[in-house]
Amino acid sequence: MRVDLADLDQRLRDRSGMGGLLEVLTAIHGEAPKDRPAARATRNAARQRPLDRAAELVDAPWADTWIEGLRRTGLLTAREDALRIVEDAAKVLNELVAPSVRPQSRVELAARLLGNAHALDADRVLHRVVIRGLAAAAGVGVPEATPGVVGLWSRFGIEPDLLSRTCLVLGLGAPGVAGERLGLAAESGDPVHITEWDLRRLGAFDVGDRYVLVCENPRVLEAIAETGDLGHVVVCTSGEPNLVVTEILGRLHEGGEHLRYHGDFDWPGIGIANRVRENFGAEPWLMAADDYVAAVRRENLPLGPHVIEPTWDAELGAAMRLHGRAVHEESMLAQILGHLATST
Repeated sequence: MRVDLADLDQRLRDRSGMGGLLEVLTAIHGEAPKDRPAARATRNAARQRPLDRAAELVDAPWADTWIEGLRRTGLLTAREDALRIVEDAAKVLNELVAPSVRPQSRVELAARLLGNAHALDADRVLHRVVIRGLAAAAGVGVPEATPGVVGLWSRFGIEPDLLSRTCLVLGLGAPGVAGERLGLAAESGDPVHITEWDLRRLGAFDVGDRYVLVCENPRVLEAIAETGDLGHVVVCTSGEPNLVVTEILGRLHEGGEHLRYHGDFDWPGIGIANRVRENFGAEPWLMAADDYVAAVRRENLPLGPHVIEPTWDAELGAAMRLHGRAVHEESMLAQILGHLATST
């Protein structure tokens, strides 16, 4: 049956005593009917507005690639600050693609152009929008890992600062004048932070005849230091390894040092262990299925849904899926310290 809405509206006005179709439907449902096509058109216009603004502000051959990436990923969708993000990103991109850009830091650039030194921090949406623009301008894929992101910034004259990223170490020495501070800390058993500034002055590291334990959590390194045992070198990743950590591990690996790794028994921890093993030849230590089963407790935090298989032990992955509980490295301090006391 087909109904002429104009005719229905008029009949309701004649007979309902409250008005036409709109008034009757509002009375029945308690709210006015929604104009879905109009709402959809409004949403589409809101999504398109910042993209159109981006095209206005960045006049470059690569701009279409950048804008299409923003459209496809939905980075700006439903954001009230989408226009401001695009305008800030355009300021940064128009400056960086200029041929006469001088080397500077990212915080310096953000403070000068945007009035906020933290505007381009890696956890901001603006950072992701700008990175997509730089990748488009360079004709490369959008990097996901930190080294690739840093390399892309560097390509456009933005160098990382040399002090904010550090690596916590214990017992690690280095020859020469530049390594004196490390040597003194190693002799006294004091943990020390190494920065990128230090790495530019340091060459090879001095491990002696000791093996290197790479751990994930600072408390583990601290507990080892508290024992006063100077028979081991410890390098802490403090979670996901940053550029300083990877540089130190890379130098140790290239120097032929034997690395052992211990971290959290959760999926992110397994991911870190896989990468440290693959990139630096580290041997997972106290990270077999038996070690996990002996340490897991029912009250531990549940594992997340994003399973990462340990590449060195399929039985470990099966055991973790079976128990479904995380074992954080700090809860295994007694086992770690006990094995260190008897290992060589």
